[in-house]
Amino acid sequence: MSASAPSPASAPPTRLSGNPLSIRPFRWLWSTALVANIGVWLESVMAGFVMAQMTRVPSLVAALPVAFGLPGVLLALASGATADSLDRRLVLLWAKALFLAAAAGLAALTAVGGLTPFDLLVFTALLGALSAFSSPAWWATLRDLVPERLFRAALSLDGLEWNVGQIAGPLLGGVLLANAGAGAMFAVAAGLMAGLVAFLLVWRGRSNARLSTPGSAAAERMTGAVAAGLRYLAYAPALQVACWRTILFILPAGALPALLPLLAAHDLHLGAIGYGLLLACVGVGSVAAALLLYRAGNNLHLDAMLGGSAVLASAATVLVVVVQERFLAGLFLALTGAAWLVSVTALNLGVQQVVPRWILSRALGVYLTVYQGSIVVGALLWGGVADAFGVKIALLVAAAALLPGVLLIRWLGLPVVARADMRVVPRPQPDVAAEPEDEDGPVMIVVSFVVDLDDREQFIEKMEELRVVRRRTGATRWTLFEDANEPGRFIESFVVASWAAYLTQRSRYTAADLRVLDAAMALHAAPDPPTVSYFVHPDSAIAYRRIARWRRLRGVDSSLQPAGAKAAKPQEPPPRK
Repeated sequence: MSASAPSPASAPPTRLSGNPLSIRPFRWLWSTALVANIGVWLESVMAGFVMAQMTRVPSLVAALPVAFGLPGVLLALASGATADSLDRRLVLLWAKALFLAAAAGLAALTAVGGLTPFDLLVFTALLGALSAFSSPAWWATLRDLVPERLFRAALSLDGLEWNVGQIAGPLLGGVLLANAGAGAMFAVAAGLMAGLVAFLLVWRGRSNARLSTPGSAAAERMTGAVAAGLRYLAYAPALQVACWRTILFILPAGALPALLPLLAAHDLHLGAIGYGLLLACVGVGSVAAALLLYRAGNNLHLDAMLGGSAVLASAATVLVVVVQERFLAGLFLALTGAAWLVSVTALNLGVQQVVPRWILSRALGVYLTVYQGSIVVGALLWGGVADAFGVKIALLVAAAALLPGVLLIRWLGLPVVARADMRVVPRPQPDVAAEPEDEDGPVMIVVSFVVDLDDREQFIEKMEELRVVRRRTGATRWTLFEDANEPGRFIESFVVASWAAYLTQRSRYTAADLRVLDAAMALHAAPDPPTVSYFVHPDSAIAYRRIARWRRLRGVDSSLQPAGAKAAKPQEPPPRK
């Protein structure tokens, strides 16, 4: 996992009987990741201090978080779609193996004395891309490996692994940088990833999470999966709220980690070991916050967690700038670490509880895109402010910018959704006379309702809710019309890309979605159920072949008969003489 990527595994666990570590695949994955994450933290955070030793330009130092986070903005949604479409073990294996190779290349370049600020930015961008690509697959794999009753406990253990790396990585990096140099430090970071890569290589993993409908090519699968993720975001207000709350916290809070290398080197006059100790203090604060959340269980509201962490992060940032004393700076940074842990926990829980399993990786990819985008924009913004007005002014302005997010909680509260409502309840196959081919399409589904005039307004409101459900689960277009000659008779129509896409849509309805559908159906006043018709677009070679085959079965030669012509009765052969 990436040091700059939020970990949903920091969620406070409930007290459960059983231990996820008793599950062998989870135990091996967790233990190898514990070691690997030390290397990820070592490389990602100590690279900032290496850059600060090579240059004193604030915007160039702040560009490191941009280089690490920008690939996440560009790749996170695609990585979520990949994790929902392919074997997640292979996704993780390739990402971690390439991470090891890139870190080894950075170490080799540094060892021969060829490292420049530009080279460090390029390697950091590559490592950030690999971390972003693996994060959604990692988070979804945790849910796949353990039963639902142990999921919270598994998240807490993953949070422990993340926070241990946050403490040990900077400490080890500071010692190595001070005594062995940057090349040895980057080499150790690569070596620590080897255990996780080896386990992913021999572990067969699970391939039962192929949630996206396969297309005719990988590119089509990827395009459709990404489009489904974006469409879901457009029609999921709860997910949108979580994204806005992520921006309101991460954008200003990211100023301190972006500018901390300059503050430590030039204001606090710390060396590599001292800088590593400061970052370790951040990790200690995260661990302390995780333990407090464990004791609190599920008693804390997500909005209270976000509001309190924003106030704490703002106050701690101001104290770091104003006091400027080394030992107290460590204490204040521990408070910021606690604030980050609490806020990221609330945000990740907010995302995971409002989406069903079929879109989980893509929803996490959307969240990661927003998270990394906030870091990138924040690093550029605060680096520019620091260039113009100084590091201290930039940090004070960022601390003040954390407070509006607290004031907007009333209007942007994170919704709390019961997981039972997100349980997928597939609908039965539609009853059609001639089954279309999977690739046939587009497909238009038309549903006819008859509604009492007294229920007309209520029906329209329910259908507006159903519109959101249809679009969120795959419809590319939706309409509702009322018959001018027969008031109260409504026609609902929606379009999906293909017959396979429609069947997939029917398998994605959650319990909450079906309640919306049932509420609309309950207002149908006719004795018979609403009629449903399926229309397949004829401009398709596959559709033509299906029609031709249908005609041949009925004795009609479509190549000779004009449209609408009746089939000629075949003549009997003359009798033999």
